[in-house]
Amino acid sequence: MRIGIEGKVLTPRIGGIGRYAIQLIDALLALTSQQDHDLEFVIFTAPQTDRSYLEGSRASRCERFRRIKSTLIRSAVLLPVGARCEHIDVFHGLDQSGIPLWGKGGKSVVTIHDVIPLVLPWAFSRRHRWVLATALGRIRQQAEMVIVPSNAVAEDVVHYLHVERERITVIPMGCDPRFHPNGEPARAAAMRRRYDLPERYILFVGTLEPRKNVKTLLQAFAHVIADKPQDGLHLVIAGGRGWGGEDYVAMVEALGLRDAVRFTGFVDDDHLPDVYRGALLFVYPSLYEGFGLPVLEAMACGVPVITSKRASLPEVAGDAALLVDPTQPEALAAAMSALLHDGALRQDLRAKGLARAAAFTWEAVARQTVAVYRTVSRG
Repeated sequence: MRIGIEGKVLTPRIGGIGRYAIQLIDALLALTSQQDHDLEFVIFTAPQTDRSYLEGSRASRCERFRRIKSTLIRSAVLLPVGARCEHIDVFHGLDQSGIPLWGKGGKSVVTIHDVIPLVLPWAFSRRHRWVLATALGRIRQQAEMVIVPSNAVAEDVVHYLHVERERITVIPMGCDPRFHPNGEPARAAAMRRRYDLPERYILFVGTLEPRKNVKTLLQAFAHVIADKPQDGLHLVIAGGRGWGGEDYVAMVEALGLRDAVRFTGFVDDDHLPDVYRGALLFVYPSLYEGFGLPVLEAMACGVPVITSKRASLPEVAGDAALLVDPTQPEALAAAMSALLHDGALRQDLRAKGLARAAAFTWEAVARQTVAVYRTVSRG
C-alpha cells in the first residue's frame, strides 16, 4: 500500500501542525521498519517543506511540485496528478487543505486539528476565515476518514461540518521523549542566556494571536504582582507573532509590567524543553485548542500547569492541572498565586503531570493512524 503525505506543513514554524507532521512521519517510519512492511510512504514536497527532516528518511519524495507554493493550485491540480503518477492508494492530508480536490484515484484521509475559524470567527481576518472555512467545508465530500486529536474537535466537526461521526477517528497527539524533567545544567544556562530568561518565571508558550488569550494572562499577572509582590518574579511569553496580533508591548506598559514581562519571540523547537524546565509554572489560558500540545510538553518537563476549562484542554490535562475560566483574570490570578505559595500543590501537580504526559506517545499515534489507512483502503 502506497501512502501519500502532503509535505507542505513539514516545518516546526507552523506550530502545532508542523510538530504533528514531523512527529507522525518519524513515528510511522519507525513503526513500519519493525512491522507493517507492506506500507510505502511518499512525501509530496513544497517550498515550505523543511528538507532537513527528510535527510536519510526511508520515505520516497515526490519533488515534481516542490516550487509551487499556492495551496489552491496544489490541491486543485498538482496533488491529483501527483497521486495518480505515484500510484497512491491512500493520501493523507496533515491539515484541512492538504488533500486532492478531484480525480484523486485512491482514498483520502485528512487530519483536522480544529475548526477555530467557525467557532471563533472574530479571531481571524475575513480573508483568512474565508480560506480556512472553504477548505474545511469540502472535507465532507473529499475525505473517506477524518482524524481529529480530541473528542471536542470530533463534536465540532459533526456540528459545523456535518461529517458523520462514524467517519471520524479520535487520535490524541503524543509527547516527544525530548520533553522530560532532567536537563543538562550547562545547556540550561546557555538557553537562559540565549533567551534572556530570568531566574524565576511563569511561562506561556504559543503563537501570539487573539485566541491564545495573552491579554487576560497579562491582566492576571498584574493582579498577582499587585496583591503580593514577588521577589524577581517574571512572566515569560514565548512565541512568534501570529495573525490579528494585538499590541502586547503597549498593554504591558499600561499595566505597569515593563520590568516584569519578557517576550522571547519564536523559540527553536530544540530549545523548548530547557525553556519549559526553567519555569516555576506553565500557564495556558487559551480560549480554544484542538488539542493543546504545550500543556503535555510542560507536564512532561515536570512543570505544574494551569490551563482553560474549555474545548479539548480538560481532555488533555485530566486531573493533572488547575483548570480555570479563561475569561476571568481574577480566577487565573488566584490559581497562579495558589501554585506559587503552595509547595505541596506544586509537587502534586508535578507528579500527576509526569504520569499524564507519559500516557501520550507518538508510537500509539502511528499505530492508530496505520489502522485508519487499512480501514480506508479496505472500504
